[in-house]
Amino acid sequence: MHILSYYSLYFKKGAQILRLPKMFSITSVVYIVCFGISNVLAEDRQLLPKSEVLRLIEKIQVAGLNKTFTGTALFETSGAARRMSNISQGEVGGKIKRKVVSMSKRHVVEIYFDNTLEQYFPAKKVVMISKVSRAGFPNIFSGDPSHISNYYDFFRKTDFDSVIVKKQTRAYEIVPKDRLRWKLRLWIDIDSALPISVEYIDRDGSVIKKESFTSLNIGMSDIDMDSTIASGKTWRKFFVSRYKNEKESVFYEEPVKGFRLVNCFDSKFHRPGKISSDSDYNQNHCLFSDGVAHVSLVAFYERNSNVYFRVGNWTKGCSSFKSGIVSNRSVISFGCVPKETVQVFFNNSVAR
Repeated sequence: MHILSYYSLYFKKGAQILRLPKMFSITSVVYIVCFGISNVLAEDRQLLPKSEVLRLIEKIQVAGLNKTFTGTALFETSGAARRMSNISQGEVGGKIKRKVVSMSKRHVVEIYFDNTLEQYFPAKKVVMISKVSRAGFPNIFSGDPSHISNYYDFFRKTDFDSVIVKKQTRAYEIVPKDRLRWKLRLWIDIDSALPISVEYIDRDGSVIKKESFTSLNIGMSDIDMDSTIASGKTWRKFFVSRYKNEKESVFYEEPVKGFRLVNCFDSKFHRPGKISSDSDYNQNHCLFSDGVAHVSLVAFYERNSNVYFRVGNWTKGCSSFKSGIVSNRSVISFGCVPKETVQVFFNNSVAR
């Protein structure tokens, strides 16, 4: 940022003015300095017009879905342990697939394709298969760009432009127009428009979640989908969720303004560390999104008062949770949104 050079320019002008009457000179210098600072700040944080916002979102969406790449990503959340994963995306059998391999002790291999997630647990010889509506980082936006622009302002942040993992990036701030969403700070690769780093920021200006590449090669397309999955073993398959068909959703389609229904799934409840072979789907799980933030609502189909979740309303890092009993069902709402948002979702969730 070139604030100092701006200062020197305006002070030189101020020195010339000092030859004028004293009172006029001081007033003029103060005005010029303040005017110069406001110009600098305006250049550092430029509000983008809607047409430019729409083009930007579309470019980033296309890059996340179609670019081939391989790299290592770091995931940091306030109040939680840091995680690292190797991420590869490329064409396999004529389809774009993504492989995410965790680098933690709890070794998991995740493969995304055709809105399906396969999670391989080599230690247990188990694969869990579920339907999903979106992949994670580096995908940032989903859905209609025009809808996103209704709820967020986009600012160009030239002072944050930097080189990350040897890629020259452009920086942006994505600022919500209400208090139901977090602010984001985003860096994208100039050449490919692929997101390189993203920060989620709370109302106090603190970074509560960060996802970023620590190494990245764009254009790599040789993706070995099987190298980290041991061959010659009998894998047990569990279908965790499926797209809804015979059951109607128990939720409203837009419990909170701007958060549209993306999809609903029949799903199974699994206690931590346990995998059930029960064939019955006992949950209605619906995903809602404004195109940036995502909130899940889960309700058990059976009308009983069993509490499967911790009852309350709490926040950890960027994620907030609200759970309890609604119309004699166990219900939970959760997502990377402020605490108030999941509370409103919970209050407006079930069609009583």
